[in-house]
Amino acid sequence: MTNSRQKGAAFERDIVKRLNTFAGEHGLAFSCKRNLDQYQARDLCDIQIPGHAIECKAYKDGFWFRPDWWEQVVRASEGRIPVLVWKFNNKPIRVTLPLYAIARDLPEDPDRTCVVLLEEWFTILRENWTTYGSDDGKASDQDTQEPSPGAQPDP
Repeated sequence: MTNSRQKGAAFERDIVKRLNTFAGEHGLAFSCKRNLDQYQARDLCDIQIPGHAIECKAYKDGFWFRPDWWEQVVRASEGRIPVLVWKFNNKPIRVTLPLYAIARDLPEDPDRTCVVLLEEWFTILRENWTTYGSDDGKASDQDTQEPSPGAQPDP
């Protein structure tokens, strides 16, 4: 029988490896690692990438994510986009994320979520990467600010 903490750590390592491979293949400027401080403090996410707080859950049995898992990652997100990556034995890896992570014009409401497969989340990340701010998950004020009349573009 596998220790549940070891199983969770192995799943986190797998997700870190997949994220780093994905980032490298698509030229995204990030590299991530497991947040080992999560074992000493409450409300810390397992993995961070720019603009995102990621919580990973791996369980033997089940079909759907538990609401307390989502609540945990929302508390840990601190203004970043909360992402719950979860799986059960012999089932595909799924990702729960707020709708505003996909449709960037929606209000930031963590109670409006969707569930996608891991590969689909990677597609969403790739397509929306430039719209995510480095801290809060939304485009920064500088990114969305209209140029002032007569302003010259940066060289």
